[in-house]
Amino acid sequence: SKKKFMIDEYNIDSSKIIVTGSPRHDDFFNSRLVKKPSKEIIVLLAPNPITQISGLSNSDLESKFENTIRKIILILKEFKNIKPIVKLHASQLPHNKKIKSLINQIDSNIPVYQSTPVIDTINNSDIVIVVTPESFGTSTMLLESMILGKPTMNIILDKDIPNYNHIKQNAVYTISYNDNLINCIKKMLFDEQFKNGIIENADIFV
Repeated sequence: SKKKFMIDEYNIDSSKIIVTGSPRHDDFFNSRLVKKPSKEIIVLLAPNPITQISGLSNSDLESKFENTIRKIILILKEFKNIKPIVKLHASQLPHNKKIKSLINQIDSNIPVYQSTPVIDTINNSDIVIVVTPESFGTSTMLLESMILGKPTMNIILDKDIPNYNHIKQNAVYTISYNDNLINCIKKMLFDEQFKNGIIENADIFV
């Protein structure tokens, strides 16, 4: 789509455009591991921090964010043999400190990582849940989790879900914060056929 845009809008000769994909993710394709079966399900919660760049940051968005994180963790804690872990965005954004403080407030026993290698963190997990505060945002965690073969869920803090290709192809289970979180999370945790379908769709998409 970027190539088409450059040709249509700027009349750039197509022979001068090299489509490389994402070289930074080459290591991910070589690092996919099959996690050993275990009674314990490790759920990686990856909240995307709210930034000031979009101009959409406000108290309402922060409230929705905090309530959604709290609901997710409390739902996960309802089930036996579920271990939530949190991976913060690697950048030094101010909102990351608030997220870490919130997690510790809800349950201080939940590990919160930031600088640990993302490949290892995803490979050691069974399911990835990304929280996206701005609907147009597509966290790299979504792509990285798809490449590494993890069933991935994206919770968007907006009523309207964007029509991105990974959503249309069901490569990521994408829901709104208004949806029934309990039912959606239970589906991700325990419906093996559904999870395998997400992984298959993600492989095709990637």
